[in-house]
Amino acid sequence: MVSLSFRKTNSLSNKKLLKFLIVFSIIDCIFQISLGGFVRVTSSGLGCPDWPLCYGKIIPPMNYHTLIEWGHRTSGAILGLSILSVSIFVLIYERSNKLLLYMSLITLFLVVVVGGVGGAVVLTELEPSLRTLHLFLAQLIIFTLGVSLISLYVPADKKYSDILILDKYSIIIGVLALTTIISVLTGSYAVWKGAGTVCSSWPLCTTNSLLPQSSLGWIHMIHRIASSLTGIIGLIGLYIILRKKFSNSIYMISVFSLSMIFIQGILGALNPWTKFEIWARVSHLGASSVMWGLISTLFCMLNLIPCFFKIFINSDEISLSIPGVI
Repeated sequence: MVSLSFRKTNSLSNKKLLKFLIVFSIIDCIFQISLGGFVRVTSSGLGCPDWPLCYGKIIPPMNYHTLIEWGHRTSGAILGLSILSVSIFVLIYERSNKLLLYMSLITLFLVVVVGGVGGAVVLTELEPSLRTLHLFLAQLIIFTLGVSLISLYVPADKKYSDILILDKYSIIIGVLALTTIISVLTGSYAVWKGAGTVCSSWPLCTTNSLLPQSSLGWIHMIHRIASSLTGIIGLIGLYIILRKKFSNSIYMISVFSLSMIFIQGILGALNPWTKFEIWARVSHLGASSVMWGLISTLFCMLNLIPCFFKIFINSDEISLSIPGVI
């Protein structure tokens, strides 16, 4: 009896530590993406012109741009170590949780790939397409970490019967997740192509014209169109999800997602209104990562987790009322 109690207590302690590591990794990943945005808007991408070292050293001589880029790389290294710790921890203590095991290994693989693409960005002197790929893979890490966090509360040896997920809800949030990531990537691509500040007004491109008058202006406007589409789909789709009254976890994530849509709209408008102040641009990118994380996690709860359990765990009844996540 004492031994059984000790094992249960030890298991709970392990799960708490693992939850802390995953949450820390999510926060660090969002911070890392925001710091990458700061690197971008301060033109510090070549503050360290070589890779993986900086001026051939682990700790280089510091100036303004070098400090920013070196800080970005150091934060990335901390993120990599954190995710490595998660993977090792899962392999040792949580191998029976297949979803968590797969997600932790996928996340570790993505971190390695992101690091390699980051090096390629430097070595190609900030090639825009590689920088967009770099950001996309970083956003995928937020998604896989979110799935990992949820999987802590969906054990493979237990059946749930709280709700039945219908396809139309998954499709709605899936489309929203797709338009969200497109909005993020088109915005970043616009900045990297030098089109980030072309449209100096909002909602018009300029004070005299709704539509842009140049190719760079159209690159910028595509981002605004994608963002507007995301906002419309988000307002309608999340309203439908909220009316359905799913579990508490889904309800709370939907509320936070809806809030982030409004916040993103305000931050997007503040960029031209503040003449593209650094704080506004970095906040816009950071908030977009939070929004993507919430919406992609919601999609996972509505679709991917039930599919995973049905295919790999042979469990037909799955509840997504997950205590402790929210």
